[in-house]
Amino acid sequence: MKALVRVARAALAVSTILAILPAGPAAAGDSLVIWSPTKVSPYAYRLRTGAKTAAGNPLSAGVDFSVSASPGGRIRNTRDNARFWAEMAGQGRSGAERSAAAGYNPLTGRVSGRIGVTRRWMASRSIDVVLAPSFSADAAVRRGEHGAFRMTQRAEIQALATGTAFIASGSAASGRHDIGTELSVEQRLFDNLNLAASVRRQEAELTGALRARFRVTW
Repeated sequence: MKALVRVARAALAVSTILAILPAGPAAAGDSLVIWSPTKVSPYAYRLRTGAKTAAGNPLSAGVDFSVSASPGGRIRNTRDNARFWAEMAGQGRSGAERSAAAGYNPLTGRVSGRIGVTRRWMASRSIDVVLAPSFSADAAVRRGEHGAFRMTQRAEIQALATGTAFIASGSAASGRHDIGTELSVEQRLFDNLNLAASVRRQEAELTGALRARFRVTW
């Protein structure tokens, strides 16, 4: 456990140095090596490392290193410091986008997987309709768990001119006898800023939420 924490710290420190250094002549998109440091929250960082295959074979795999700290700067003793991952994405003959992902945490023995399909239609020049069913599962194989399964259907109407999206989704999970539903509206204000308002119904209870997402890429 302590060894993995030290490895994660070192990897994140090196990633910070490389992020500050000026980029070389080759474009980042030309590289088959994945080196992506991310600030997940004010006190949590993740470094995604790995490799991807050449164009035409959209397969990538690697390891995620994560470190979180308290507001005082003390590293939290968690069991999520390292995770193996693999992802694949492609486009079928019908134009549907297909994706699959899998992960494994060697400390907890938890395995997870997800597959999904995204279909998009142009209702008009300014309106797109998107349907995205997905299926996910995870289990702690060391403890012999049967695992949890979830099926989700997502429908979205996108107004391209204004950056507005109206979204309806429903999900069913193993061990639950009801279907959770959610209605939301998302608005893109800038290239990196999205605002969303949603109402979710689960077991006859309504829950509202407001979210803001700001994304920075370097």
